[in-house]
Amino acid sequence: MGTLWGTVALCLVGFALGGIPTSHLIASRRDVDLKSLGSGNLGATNMSRALGWRLGLLVGVIDLLKGVLPSLVALLVFSLPSTSLLFVGMLTIVGHIFTPYHSSHRGGKGVATGAGVIAVLFPSAILFGLCVFFTVAVVSRYISLASMTTYVLLIPYYIFSTRSLGLGFEYDKLVFLAILSLLIIAVHKENIERLAHHTEPKFSFASKKEGV
Repeated sequence: MGTLWGTVALCLVGFALGGIPTSHLIASRRDVDLKSLGSGNLGATNMSRALGWRLGLLVGVIDLLKGVLPSLVALLVFSLPSTSLLFVGMLTIVGHIFTPYHSSHRGGKGVATGAGVIAVLFPSAILFGLCVFFTVAVVSRYISLASMTTYVLLIPYYIFSTRSLGLGFEYDKLVFLAILSLLIIAVHKENIERLAHHTEPKFSFASKKEGV
């Protein structure tokens, strides 16, 4: 399979896999409509709000794996070049955010699925991202703020880490991170408004009413 057709095929696979509404499928089996609860978002945190943090964690892990698999296959099986890998990763995240399997086409916010993509394409950023996310989450108890902060700070991290380690700087990766951070911010528009008005709910393991 040529590079072009391999990239197109895996972009479609990534979009289809990323778009599987994990939380909606699990919640539906319990007669719960996530679209009518909390933010109406089909993501891990809204699942935590509706059915508890354990199921929210399960959804988060599955959504993360949806980000890992297409990029990992593209990298290890098809050996696609860097730019192709970035396209596959981005389409997987976009599929998760704009799911083709729900009439509203509104899926999750791409945070967990994006983390799976980052884990494959930017493995050196894993520890940094986890540290930023959990630090902001623990201090502020706002998952939305932790998510946005992490993705935005991945940009300077990539710049400084590549230069400090003497690695080749790839502008396509920088563009990818910039677009991804803007996308994550865009889908958190309502959260940003609530944060500005101090009405954003804080995350708590003790309650089902948590969240983004």
